[in-house]
Amino acid sequence: MMMSKNAKCQPYTRECKSHAYCDMMQVYWLKLAYISVDSLDGPVQLYGYLAARDVLNPRRNYLLNRSRDNPLVVVGDDDWLIQMSGPKRGIEMTAPVLIEFYMRIKTGESEEDDLQLIDGAVIFCDMDPPINMAFTERLVGEGGAVDINLAHLYESVEATIQVHISEACHGGLSLCLTASGSGLLEKARLFDGIVTEAPCDLDKCVFAVMRRTKLIVVLKIGRSDGSDHVHRFHVFNIQKHGDSIVSFRLSFAAIQVKVTWSTLDVPNSALGEDNHYKWDPEDTTKIDYEYDWDDY
Repeated sequence: MMMSKNAKCQPYTRECKSHAYCDMMQVYWLKLAYISVDSLDGPVQLYGYLAARDVLNPRRNYLLNRSRDNPLVVVGDDDWLIQMSGPKRGIEMTAPVLIEFYMRIKTGESEEDDLQLIDGAVIFCDMDPPINMAFTERLVGEGGAVDINLAHLYESVEATIQVHISEACHGGLSLCLTASGSGLLEKARLFDGIVTEAPCDLDKCVFAVMRRTKLIVVLKIGRSDGSDHVHRFHVFNIQKHGDSIVSFRLSFAAIQVKVTWSTLDVPNSALGEDNHYKWDPEDTTKIDYEYDWDDY
């Protein structure tokens, strides 16, 4: 959201010619593909992380980050979908993107007894096809595999989606929030759960949208007891900067959806010194992995 409000646009903010769209990576979903053991009964308790590192900021941009004390429960009824909590900002793909992962399945009393699911890193190159098309890759480990569905989107913008619930019926709401771009069939599930109190704000969700397309946000809302389900579709025109806001009221809830637009051409001067650095081939203190680049 760093470039959402900018006073240096030419000729003006709505028709900005000063700031550029850029290639971005969008991860739509993660799924548990399989587990190497058949002895697990009931839901899978998954913990660990999956994060992206891009040229804009070498720090981890977490798509999933769960501790062993707070594992994510993955059930087969939902096709083993892994609910992501990120990314926290758009993933720039003007250069290769590193996807780093470490996931375990909680099975015992201590971490030593748990099943190592996947552990490692892969690189997605900005020069590899397909472009503007979602595809699925399998991350295989010693204890199973995780499928990741993603796309390399040409000339895109960062959309930060915020949902504010100002009123809710007694007993709370069930809410499922999804986002998609009009140019692709895939969608990302941003939230799926029960809202017990109002007023409240859901966690911010970041989504990449291609230029000359539209952002489609869908809310499936109902009472927590399963009654009065309503679908709300909202279509937002792409902008480089600024906000788009829609509000609506139902008989059992009042909700506002706010989308904040930002380009990713962030100047280095806007980033903290610990968020970017000039790479020194003699300095390996900030390099987490060593690769034979001839393999890629």
